[in-house]
Amino acid sequence: MSKPATISSLVRIAAKSEPEFQDVVVQVFNEEPVERIAEFFDRLNIPRSVEGENLLDPLLDLSAAAGSVTNLDDEKVIHAMVQKYSERHEKKLKWHAQRPSIEGGRNVLLLMRHGMAMVDVRLHRLRNLLAKQDEYSPDEWSTARDLMNGAYLSFRNMLNQLGGQWIDAMCAEVDREELEELLGNFYEFIDATIRKLEAHRAAIEERRMELTVVPRDFDPVKPPNYFGGDIMGRGPWKQFWNNIEDRSHHFRQALA
Repeated sequence: MSKPATISSLVRIAAKSEPEFQDVVVQVFNEEPVERIAEFFDRLNIPRSVEGENLLDPLLDLSAAAGSVTNLDDEKVIHAMVQKYSERHEKKLKWHAQRPSIEGGRNVLLLMRHGMAMVDVRLHRLRNLLAKQDEYSPDEWSTARDLMNGAYLSFRNMLNQLGGQWIDAMCAEVDREELEELLGNFYEFIDATIRKLEAHRAAIEERRMELTVVPRDFDPVKPPNYFGGDIMGRGPWKQFWNNIEDRSHHFRQALA
């Protein structure tokens, strides 16, 4: 019986190219125990930007990693490390925004490509979890909301960097023709991801109306759509949506 691959070796393979990143991430989600999944994302990096990769190819498809969810407790452990992975890459976007260059721009697009793919699979996994049970304790429902909020806010934070400070700095500092060649139709990936986020939100909200929260010593209730800082309430969602639409519009129009 062969020994399982070390986490270090899985991280190294995932860093070689986008196809290997996709294969390893799906493999880890589907085949590894919770503790190893968490360790993997705690140490994971994006693939290196190399000239042979086309950053305007279709985004990674990580949907095959969404069918392996088990329960909210396990997903909470995974979520904590995926969130650390996302926050680490948000900081890298900020670093690049302060040091605009065409060479660094390739890494920025890789960061966004992988960030958008991860947000999509995180929300797919949440939807699959919500399909598994109909009744929740208040703590379980709060965990479900944390999973959703983490994914949505991660996308917003990345887009705020890309569609704000970074694109403004690039327009001011680098050759326009080189920038146009780098960005191409990348805005279409952002717009498509925003549409996916809207569809996820609608599906999660529809499922919420079918669920029940059972507080101890109190009557069952419908899961509330607002947990401090949650974005499912109408007001917070409108504010969130206006923000990402503004940033995506600014990114599209920067070179117009």
